[in-house]
Amino acid sequence: MSDLQSEWQDCGQAMLETSPLDLAGQIATAEEAVFLRMEELSASSDGQVERQAIEYGIRLLSVLKNEILYNCY
Repeated sequence: MSDLQSEWQDCGQAMLETSPLDLAGQIATAEEAVFLRMEELSASSDGQVERQAIEYGIRLLSVLKNEILYNCY
């Protein structure tokens, strides 16, 4: 397992965050980790299962971001 693979998978911590400000920071960190891992995977012919997991993670991050915006306004 690469460091980037481990890093994006550890980003589930954002789901457990209760403070909106801390959550925004966790989401930004998760998005960066996901982006970097997707770049790494794009150079590889394997990793389809992980790509699907990342796509699911991106959808979850989108829901979290929408929740932050909804709760802040």
